Amino acid sequence: MKKLIAAITGLLLVIILLTGLKSIPQQAVCTYNKDSMIVVMRFERKVKPEYISLFKKSFDKCRAEVLAKEPGCLDYSLFQSYHDSTLFCLTEAWATKGAHNDHMKLEHTIKHIAEIKGINDPAFKSKTSYTYWICPGVNTIK
Repeated sequence: MKKLIAAITGLLLVIILLTGLKSIPQQAVCTYNKDSMIVVMRFERKVKPEYISLFKKSFDKCRAEVLAKEPGCLDYSLFQSYHDSTLFCLTEAWATKGAHNDHMKLEHTIKHIAEIKGINDPAFKSKTSYTYWICPGVNTIK
C-alpha cells in the first residue's frame, strides 16, 4: 500500500512539474529555397610531391582575388597536413549557391583550375569531403 501511495504521489509531482513548465518550442523548419542558403564545402586533395609549391602559389593568388572581389565568399581557406605535406584541405563558405556559381565563372578561378590540372595523386580518394546547406538564421540566438 505504501508503494502504491508513493507511486501515485510521484506521478502527481511529475504532472504538476510538467504542466508548470513553459512548452519548449520545436526546432524551426527552414522555409528558404536551397539556392538561397549558405553553402559550406570541404574538399581534400592530395597532390604529387613535385607540385606542392605550384598548388600553394596558385591557390594563394586565387584566394587574394576571391577575397578582394567576391563579397559572397564567407571563407576560402587552404590547410596543409602536418603529417603529409602532399595532403591539403580546402574549405569554402558562400552566402548562396549563386555566389559559388559566379565564382566558378570568374577569370581567376578558371586560371587556378587550369594551373592545377593534372597535379593530383590519382591513387587518393577522399572520404571526408562534404557540402552543407545552412538555413539563414538557424544559428541566430533569439
